[in-house]
Amino acid sequence: MSSLFFPKLALTNLRKNKSTYLPYLLSGIFSEAAFYTMQSIAANPGLNDMPGAQPLQVILRMGTIVIGIFCVILLFYTNSFLFKRRKKELGLYSILGLQKRHIAATLFFETLYTAAITIVGGLLFGLLFSKAVFLLLLNLLNFPVALTFTVFPSVIASSAGLFLGIFLLILVANTMRVSLVNPIELLRGGQTGEKEPKTNWPLTIIGILMLGLGYGIAVSVKSPLDALLLFFVAVVAVIIGTYCLFVAGSVTLLKALKRNKKFYYQPEHFISVSGMLYRMKQNAVGLGNICILSTMVLVVVSTTVSLYLGQENTLTNRYPHDISVLVSDEDFAPGKVDEIIDDIAAKSGVTLVDRKDYRSLMTFAMERDGAFDSDPELMQGSEMPVQFELIPVEDYNRLTGENKALGPGEVLFYADGWQFDDSVLRLGPRKYGIKEHLDSFPLKSGRYLATMKSCFVVMESPEAMKDLFNATSNEPLTEFQMHYFVCDTEGTEEAQMAFARQLREGLLTTEKAFSYDNRALNTQDWYGMYGGFLFLGIFLGILFLMATALIIYYKQISEGYDDHDRFQIMQKVGMSRKEVKKTIHRQILTVFFLPIVVAVIHVAFAFGVICKLLSIFYLTDVGLFLLCTIGVIIAFFVIYAIVYALTAKTYYRLVEENN
Repeated sequence: MSSLFFPKLALTNLRKNKSTYLPYLLSGIFSEAAFYTMQSIAANPGLNDMPGAQPLQVILRMGTIVIGIFCVILLFYTNSFLFKRRKKELGLYSILGLQKRHIAATLFFETLYTAAITIVGGLLFGLLFSKAVFLLLLNLLNFPVALTFTVFPSVIASSAGLFLGIFLLILVANTMRVSLVNPIELLRGGQTGEKEPKTNWPLTIIGILMLGLGYGIAVSVKSPLDALLLFFVAVVAVIIGTYCLFVAGSVTLLKALKRNKKFYYQPEHFISVSGMLYRMKQNAVGLGNICILSTMVLVVVSTTVSLYLGQENTLTNRYPHDISVLVSDEDFAPGKVDEIIDDIAAKSGVTLVDRKDYRSLMTFAMERDGAFDSDPELMQGSEMPVQFELIPVEDYNRLTGENKALGPGEVLFYADGWQFDDSVLRLGPRKYGIKEHLDSFPLKSGRYLATMKSCFVVMESPEAMKDLFNATSNEPLTEFQMHYFVCDTEGTEEAQMAFARQLREGLLTTEKAFSYDNRALNTQDWYGMYGGFLFLGIFLGILFLMATALIIYYKQISEGYDDHDRFQIMQKVGMSRKEVKKTIHRQILTVFFLPIVVAVIHVAFAFGVICKLLSIFYLTDVGLFLLCTIGVIIAFFVIYAIVYALTAKTYYRLVEENN
């Protein structure tokens, strides 16, 4: 044999199978480009100098790992479809005299060609479009100055190395498949369908239990910390339950339809039900994959879009004031802080508005039957405590211009966004009479967590505050030493940023104990985190959508080839072309829209627990998340319908070919 025989044969095989190899190559090229783009952006040294760099780099590195794993799974999964369609062809080579080592050589060159096209095409595509993607990321981050975009040889090498390794493993897997079966099995392999499966009650019960477990966790979780701990358990349970019910539950349903003679013995129903039942084990796994990928697209895109659109509200929830200074040094005169703030504001060109200073202490307790328990052991659980901010009545009167008076054991109470109507406040071992429930309060609550209940308690004196704090805290105070200064600022964005930086440096020079929060300084970190989440969500959403479309396409091709002979027989025994088309339409509609319906059900049950997870990121606008989720579902359904329409044409063409 000529040394060029196998390279030429491999090239001929790729050309003849272009209808199946072209989508495979395109998906590989796009996956390589996505991996390269994500890795090149994460490796850009310019990110180190921009605000919000740390959370953004963590997100990008995490995204690189996820995309790399996804590429391995996607290429191996699609390769299994390709190999099944070519079993008959490879078996024919053996019958014609080619030895298994000759077939292995052919597979080697085929894999070499596909690897070369994928790697080179993916890198070129990545180099061409990664700059545009990079500019999109900067826009999402509200970063006005474009960083220098650089091509990194190390990133090119690692991207090429990953996909070279993937194709090497694919070659090994395909070669082992050929070597472990005889030529007759290969020759018949492309036409081997699944035997009609029996009803598997144990698997059905497992599926119901696992799906019930996942749904039960999702709807019963009460706190964000519980959601964080149990969400992964719920996801795994739902995935297992989905596969079990698609494999076993679908068989039970189809057999029930088959027993319904009035329904079953109609031409369109007979062909659809019997065909699906005959290959259901294989169909079920593919449909389960489509369902899980669809759910991932809906969840990832809807959550990241919600976080991005709601970031301004979350900033306000987290930082109710532009400037917040807490002085915890009893020897540091309050007037000194005012002097530093006024001096730096004048130099920076900003105007201070809504200034307030007050003394305050903060403590936490768990709500229990109208009382609030400060037991440290309760604080170790996942339930969210209530945040109590204590201020003296003297400072309250100064802030409001009122003249409230409190006696020993009396307090004024303001519940910020929740209801508490009791006349007595039981907080830890102390009990206070609530003289008045306030309808408003001059201060804004900056919660440690967005879902945490917060309230203000106005007390008789600093001594009463210190007594309550010591009774409910593990770290008692010896002197009252908590003084807050808050204000908002007006001026240009540059002036406010300069003021924020200079104030931080000015406070550091005092060598006093203080903590400092500034919305302007933290905004860029916020944009970096939420813009990075949206960027990663879009990236992963597109990849998952591509994988879904690819699985649907290959599934349609596989079904088309399998159904070709059966529909040819049915036409010969009297079925019209119209009846064939109607039967095809019903089967495809039932099979390929079932996964998206189940995916929407998954998202509906997960909605509550996802809301609690989003609250960890200070997104508490449930209405916004609901609108984003509905919008993403509609958009995904439209794209899914387009993919269905295109692949249905391919299926119909294959079924009717030469008929």
